[in-house]
Amino acid sequence: MTDIMALHVRYVVKKLVDNEFEDEIVDGFFGGAGNDIKKMLEESSSTTRKREQLRKSIQKLKESKEVVENIIDKINEITLIK
Repeated sequence: MTDIMALHVRYVVKKLVDNEFEDEIVDGFFGGAGNDIKKMLEESSSTTRKREQLRKSIQKLKESKEVVENIIDKINEITLIK
């Protein structure tokens, strides 16, 4: 009788772990990892600031390029007239 009760308790615990806790265990392993990956992909405030500074620098360089091109065009026009 004791062996039957022990086997039954073992069966019930195994069934509980397999059926009930399986989802929680999977979420613990993979759900947490998914959140960690999302956190790693989020941009920090310092990175955002640096990105904005780079964007502004690129814009200034583009504007400077246009100004230099205009100056070169004017120089070319003057040299062609002479």
